[in-house]
Amino acid sequence: MKIRKYRARNFQEGKDKIIAELGPEAIILSTRVIPPSPPEMEEMVELVAALDTEDTKDEKYFKETKPSIEKPEYTKSDLIEFSSSIYKELVSLKNLIWNFYEKINYTFISHLPPDIAELSKLMLKNGFSTDFTLSFVQSLKENKYIDFEELRQTAIQILADKITYASAIEKSNVQQILIFIGPTGCGKTLNIIKLGVLFKILLNAKVNVISCDYRKIGGWEQLQILSAVSNLPSFYCQSNAELGEYLKNIGSYDFLLIDTSGGSPKDESLISELEELVGLATPSKKILVLSVANDKMNFKENLKGFGKLKPDYLLLTKFDEVDTIGHIYEPLLEISSQIKPIYFSSSPDIPYGIEPGGSEFLKKFLINYVE
Repeated sequence: MKIRKYRARNFQEGKDKIIAELGPEAIILSTRVIPPSPPEMEEMVELVAALDTEDTKDEKYFKETKPSIEKPEYTKSDLIEFSSSIYKELVSLKNLIWNFYEKINYTFISHLPPDIAELSKLMLKNGFSTDFTLSFVQSLKENKYIDFEELRQTAIQILADKITYASAIEKSNVQQILIFIGPTGCGKTLNIIKLGVLFKILLNAKVNVISCDYRKIGGWEQLQILSAVSNLPSFYCQSNAELGEYLKNIGSYDFLLIDTSGGSPKDESLISELEELVGLATPSKKILVLSVANDKMNFKENLKGFGKLKPDYLLLTKFDEVDTIGHIYEPLLEISSQIKPIYFSSSPDIPYGIEPGGSEFLKKFLINYVE
């Protein structure tokens, strides 16, 4: 191997020197800039280059004498057959993995009767926990049923009836103030307008909508547009003091629906702000608005955080975004005796897709055939 050092006024000049002496196969190992010094008094570039000088005759001979291998030609049918065999192998492998998965995850139901075991698998796919599922199906062993579908419908009815529901709000002789609380994105504002329209049409009630959403940019504008389209009077309070003054002079209305700021249930400043607002408004009913599209952990966190405000009822939204509520059924069951579900919302359209909470509606979202 030849190693040479070259100096030049710039990199390109040095590179040209390397190619001229060692050829284009030379490799530049390093470069550095040399500061000006006598006698040149100008900056120079130093390049170190190398050239491999080992004899490559054997390699050339090997390349020249290596027998050529003809590439096989495949027809379209050959490629289709090959692809088909690969697909069959993948399907077989998928089935094998699924069998292992079922054996590992469904070991606890192997001793159950076939239909009960199948129902258990379906409940797990719907998001119910293993412990709850096992406990629940044990109670079904003594039930008489004709086939699996009858067993599934029986289980759905039992689950739906376990929830305690609240009766829909009715018009009364005294003014009712309803305050709505909940996290960001739960559909609070939209469903306040829905209820306002329903109260107006079905109960022949006078309704006023009030926004106390001090945090969300555009929150008041959204409520103002929706209330204008729905022909409902609305007002924006910029502070708690303004709300207090407005409530004193609001006049005669059957329902006052108060929208509030959304946020994280862990935001202590938000909870304190809402507590102050609730204390000032002295509402007839506090309604917690939650989305069923939340996962189980977030649903429980919202129940815990906003539960500090001691809501009276639960308005569940966004049923149109889920196939099942098995994932939140257990915390809902646990809380329903204290915070009863009062309305279910399943559409973004006003005033449609909202109805009083009840088992008939909830049955559509329990133990479904899901992927």
